[in-house]
Amino acid sequence: MIDGDRCQIVLVEPAEGGNLGSCCRALMNCGFGPPHLVRPLVEDWAEARKMAVHAADLVSRAPRFESLEQAIAGVQWVVGVSGRPRKHPERKVPIGPADLVTALASLPEGAGTALVFGPERTGLTNAQLGLCQDVLCLPTSEQYPSLNLAHAVLVVAWTIRMAALAERAGDGAGQASGGQAPDLASAADLDGLIGHAQNTLGVIGYLDKQNPRLILDEIRKVFSRARLSLRELRMFRGVFHRMDVWVSMHAGSPTPNQDQGRDQEDGGAR
Repeated sequence: MIDGDRCQIVLVEPAEGGNLGSCCRALMNCGFGPPHLVRPLVEDWAEARKMAVHAADLVSRAPRFESLEQAIAGVQWVVGVSGRPRKHPERKVPIGPADLVTALASLPEGAGTALVFGPERTGLTNAQLGLCQDVLCLPTSEQYPSLNLAHAVLVVAWTIRMAALAERAGDGAGQASGGQAPDLASAADLDGLIGHAQNTLGVIGYLDKQNPRLILDEIRKVFSRARLSLRELRMFRGVFHRMDVWVSMHAGSPTPNQDQGRDQEDGGAR
């Protein structure tokens, strides 16, 4: 089911007060709440409230975070919005607006989504895009592909709004399937799994010491595409923990979880 209330708009290091205010106005037009701000660099907050017009309250209520990881911790699907050409697009094939709508319609009820927009001048970095399960590219003209931040936010918010209205009218991408949907792992859960993988695979020498992120980003991509349930994620944590214990018992590095109970060792998956 497509639910705009479950979609968070995340702005990373916005710098222009006018842009922020215009973003808030666009979000209110489309029925969204305040954006989540990661290390905002705005100096002219009065200009932001002025450009927001009747959505000035969204500027004041926008929660702030010190890192992108904190801003997306509670959601299950993270989408970075980027028009920047990528050297290896095949590693994370970009999706378009239609793909976004289809994926939102297929998410279990209650699953949260974060749509992440980068700074006005540079966009999202490769490291920030690495925290996203998918990358959304808006089909703009090749002659001038760059969109103003507020324009990009409006296009994405309006796309979700229209899809939600169509779904409610029975003409959308489909209704949520019946039955009990599994609890999806959140971005914070996935981060914990990747961190555990980094520790374990580093100990057994699988990672490139000069560039460990190369393999870890590929592992993150696989797990992100799978959209793990909490039970599945705990199973993989249990697998890595058993590897930790085996290495520790054979004179390797001690496992950080060795003092926890047997249920934790097994990852809680029975």
